[in-house]
Amino acid sequence: MGVKLSEKDIKILKCLEENGSINLDEIARLTNISRSTIHYRLKKLKECGLIKRTIVELDSEAMGLDITAITFVNVVFNNNTAEEIGKKLASISGVFSVYYVLGNFDFIVIMKAKDKEDLKRVLKEIHAIDGVVRTGTHFVATTIKEEKRLLVNYDDEKIKELFCGDKE
Repeated sequence: MGVKLSEKDIKILKCLEENGSINLDEIARLTNISRSTIHYRLKKLKECGLIKRTIVELDSEAMGLDITAITFVNVVFNNNTAEEIGKKLASISGVFSVYYVLGNFDFIVIMKAKDKEDLKRVLKEIHAIDGVVRTGTHFVATTIKEEKRLLVNYDDEKIKELFCGDKE
């Protein structure tokens, strides 16, 4: 079971997700929570591993990475485990996500590429991994939703239901 969060924790986390790495005074202003409370709660959230890191979100298309592709990968597990093959897939430059899945395929790989030549390079590297027997690649025509932030994908009531134990 996940960690229980207070409503103040949720306010602080949502503020960070929406605004990135901002200072404590700005978080206090936006959440109406005291600076000292925010400092204490952020420290606890980091210690328990809930906050991994603070990162900048870059626009891939603005950087020229116009192609997003999803590749389904079938493998035979000769001398490699799923974890070993997954790590090899994840180490390919341009691969953003690797999922080991149950079903008709073994892995789903999501990648971004600058152009067709760059995409062919990634696919060639996937096929070079020992155990990969077949792939099927789908090009993304339009991105409807691509969201890395967690809490923005839930409404406030669902957040309270899922993550808040006791009320303040």
